[in-house]
Amino acid sequence: MSNPSQPRSGNQAFLDDLIAQSCATTGGHLWINPSQWTLYVSWGRSISGYDLDAMKARVLAAGGAVIDVRQADPDQVLHLAFNGPMIAVGEEPRFIICKALSYERLETVAAHYRRAGAEIHNIPVPQEAGDDTLSLPT
Repeated sequence: MSNPSQPRSGNQAFLDDLIAQSCATTGGHLWINPSQWTLYVSWGRSISGYDLDAMKARVLAAGGAVIDVRQADPDQVLHLAFNGPMIAVGEEPRFIICKALSYERLETVAAHYRRAGAEIHNIPVPQEAGDDTLSLPT
């Protein structure tokens, strides 16, 4: 299987189109962890790959939102991932049973990862205090 971030002849336009769709979608973003990236394009639609810095550069050049957790505290990243909420991509934020299964705005979730030490690009800090009941481990 080829790596989409190292496109062959026809794949470059395909990947650029997905990046543009992600930029145009509420909550669309690029997630980078130590081993792979995932581009969230729309609700239920994503693509992943392994050339982390090349994909990050492509998304940033397009003005897309990026959450890069490679330099963040791993314990805090795992705590956030398991305790939620998830990012609402192409849908409205909603509460489902518990915080871990709920969906929240990109800005709100990114603020938690920012506090954990993640690199956040093209995602504003939320203006309202909001629900900050998700405490990070120390």
